[in-house]
Amino acid sequence: MATREASNTSKTPGETPTPTTYQSLLLDTTDGAADAPDGHQQHGVAWHYGNPFGEQRAFERSAGAVDRSHQRVLQISGADTLSWLNSLISQKIDALAAGSTTHGLILDAKGHIEHAFTIVRPKESLLTRADEPTVYLVSEPESFDALQTYLTQMVFWSAVSVHEVALALITVIGPDTSTVMAHVLEDNHAPGTPATTTPPDTLPEGTITFTDSLVGTKDFVHLLVPRPALTDAFTALINAGAKPTGLMAYEAERVKAVIPEVHADLDNRTVPHEIEAFIGTSASAPTQRATVDDGPTASFVHLNKGCYRGQEIVSRIQNLGRPPRLLVKLQVDGYSARRPEPGEAITFGKRKVGRIGTVVDDCDEGPIALGLVKRSIVEKAIGSGATGGARSAVGTQITALEVDGTTLAIDPDTTHLDEAPKAGRQAVDKLRGKTR
Repeated sequence: MATREASNTSKTPGETPTPTTYQSLLLDTTDGAADAPDGHQQHGVAWHYGNPFGEQRAFERSAGAVDRSHQRVLQISGADTLSWLNSLISQKIDALAAGSTTHGLILDAKGHIEHAFTIVRPKESLLTRADEPTVYLVSEPESFDALQTYLTQMVFWSAVSVHEVALALITVIGPDTSTVMAHVLEDNHAPGTPATTTPPDTLPEGTITFTDSLVGTKDFVHLLVPRPALTDAFTALINAGAKPTGLMAYEAERVKAVIPEVHADLDNRTVPHEIEAFIGTSASAPTQRATVDDGPTASFVHLNKGCYRGQEIVSRIQNLGRPPRLLVKLQVDGYSARRPEPGEAITFGKRKVGRIGTVVDDCDEGPIALGLVKRSIVEKAIGSGATGGARSAVGTQITALEVDGTTLAIDPDTTHLDEAPKAGRQAVDKLRGKTR
C-alpha cells in the first residue's frame, strides 16, 4: 500500500507548499514511471512514463490512465450530511441525488477562496442508505488537512462524521474511455451472454466511478479505488487497453480548459468570479437554475441558494460589480532560459499586474500556463467587450507581459469578458434617476 508519511501543510492559497513525501506504488511498479523534474511541484505520482509528448498525443486518439493518487479523499456520512454541508459551502447539495457529482468552495468572510473540492455521492448500496447519506470530498493534498480540521470543528451537534478514507484517484481520459471501462466493470456482460475465453481484469470491489465537467476532453471517467488495490486497478485498466499516461498530460488538459488548482494557481485574495469555471455561467445570467430547488450546478457556485460564509461578496459582484482579476491561459516563450514558477509576479513594464500559476508543456502548443491577471490588462489584451476568439486591434498593445524576463501572451481564444449590464447596478441607477 502506498503510504503518506507526511502531507503538505500549506494552508494559504498561493503559498509554496511543503514538499510531499507521498510516493505512489506505481512509480516503482510501472515501467518508465518518472516523477516531475526540477521546476515542477513534486506530487509523488508519475509525471510521465518516458515519452511525455507521445503520451499526450496517444490519449487524444485512444485512452490513457493517469495516476492521481496524490489527491486525498474525505468521507462525510450521517443523517445530516447533505443539509449540514449545504450550510457551509457555495454549492447547493441538500438535494444531491445518489450517483451524482458536483463541486464546491469554502470561502472566508470576505469571499476569498479557501478550499475547492469535488463532491461525489455514490450510488446507494448496502453500505450507503438514503436516510444516512455518504459523500466524498476529493481535495488537493496541500489543503486537505486544513479542510478536514475546519469541517470537523463545524460539526457541533449535527449527526455527521468526518474522516479521511483510503481511496486513490485514477482518471481515464480519451476517446476510447468507454471501451476500456466496459472491459473492467464486473457487469459489462448482459445476463445470458457467453463468457469470454479469458475473463477481463475487473476493478477491485468498492471502486466508485464518476464524471465531472472540468476536463477538456469529452470522454473521461474518474475512479476512486481502495488505496491498497491501486496497482491492481491500474493494471486492469492497462490490460483493458488504456495506456499509462503521466500527470503532465492531464495538467496540460487542465490548463487548456482554464481549470485552476487552489494552491498552484490562486492566492489568498481570489474570489470565485475571477474564475469562469467556478461560476459556470456568464455573470449576466440571473442564475444557473430557474428555481432554488432544481439542485446543484455543474460548477462550484450556486448563485441562487441560501446563506454561507462569503455569500454576500459573491452576490455583490454578481449584481453590482466586476472581479478585479481574471484567470487566463497564457502562452509562454519557449525559448526563454528559465521557466516561470507558480506564485511569481507577472509584470507589464515595471508594474505588477498578476501572478503566474501552473506551467506545463503541451505537445502542440509548447509551454502554457495559467495566470491571474488584472482585468484592465485583459481588456487591453483582447479588447473590451471581445469574447473568446475575437482578437481586437487593441490587443497589439499588450504583447510584453513578463515573469522575470520570460515573455507571456494572453490566449484570447480561452478568455471571455462579460460586459453585460449588472441587474443590481441598473436598479441603483434607476433609483437615482441615472440612465446608461
